[in-house]
Amino acid sequence: MSLKKHIITLVSLFLMSLTVFLLFLGFINNALNNFPDSTQVNLNLNAGIAPIKTDYFNKISDRVKKKYYSFTSEGETVKIKGEKVIPVYTTSSYFDLSGLKLKGTAFTEKDEQYLKRKVIISDTLALKLYFNADAVGEIFTFEGEDYIVSGVYEDSKKPIDMFSKDTKERIYLPYTCFSSPDTLPVHTIVYDTHSSTASVIEQMYIPQYHYQSLSEKTQVLSCVKRLMYFALYIGFSIILLLLWYKTLKYLLKEIGSNLKDNYFLKSVFSIPFKYILLTLAGIGIPALLIFVFIKSDFSIYIVSKYMPDDNIFDISHYVSKILENAHLKNSLALSGNTFLPTLYENTLNISLWLFALFLIFYISLLILLFSLIKNPKR
Repeated sequence: MSLKKHIITLVSLFLMSLTVFLLFLGFINNALNNFPDSTQVNLNLNAGIAPIKTDYFNKISDRVKKKYYSFTSEGETVKIKGEKVIPVYTTSSYFDLSGLKLKGTAFTEKDEQYLKRKVIISDTLALKLYFNADAVGEIFTFEGEDYIVSGVYEDSKKPIDMFSKDTKERIYLPYTCFSSPDTLPVHTIVYDTHSSTASVIEQMYIPQYHYQSLSEKTQVLSCVKRLMYFALYIGFSIILLLLWYKTLKYLLKEIGSNLKDNYFLKSVFSIPFKYILLTLAGIGIPALLIFVFIKSDFSIYIVSKYMPDDNIFDISHYVSKILENAHLKNSLALSGNTFLPTLYENTLNISLWLFALFLIFYISLLILLFSLIKNPKR
């Protein structure tokens, strides 16, 4: 293959690697920006056990702080001006804990206490109902009652977000506005993973619910991202060390030829540039690689519950965990808004495929670049 064809192939592989790398980062960063540092507990409809009621949290109010947890209860789908809408009854802390981005404001704890009729809707629904995505302050009629739109949440139009949604249009209302607020079935519980409230909720006996640690999922996605950066570092190091070897070999040969005719000091003064380059390359390149490695975070996070107790190389243990998760996924029927768990699953699957595709292009690029550096005259 001619040098020209080598260069064309090299550029093509570089562009394909860069495209896949940017897509990978786009999907990962989008998910990381969506995930709050909380845990989501979803009702498992296949458990055959009735959900807890909202009054359960009133009974343990002395042990849980309202700002550190929230719950949602989804009502029946209704039609509002031709649009299918699901009412979601929740508390004021839900919006901070879920990471839902709002224009305007969420309803407050005082609004719940004094039965203020406020509602949070999506910008998509706002556009359909009011022909304006910023509908804060508008009157929203629901079940014969007028509510004030206090906030509008961003309904992402990104492809992976659209793919992860369940096509249901949700509106959020204070749970106290329901006719019998203490009898609402709880479909989802969200709580701050690092608060003292977390330990109370985690000790609750609620076998009909399934825990989804969003902060844990953030760590897993960040780990995949670090693996990508580590692959880049390894490839960069291989090429740089090859150039380092070729440069040292060339300079030592040139300096050796000069030393045959001159003493050392005379040789240094006759070709000072080559001695300086030899010193910089000999020390600088390894130092640069060590510095980048120390400053970079290549730590790998493995969820502790997936680790075997005795032998980390116990392959059968990992296989059993994969099968167990697959079985759980097939048998679990989540209720409530499952956008974040679905987004995590989709992002992880797509990013792993992109990572594998990137490695194919990147390794091919490195092999070709390696051969060109090793045999530049070919």
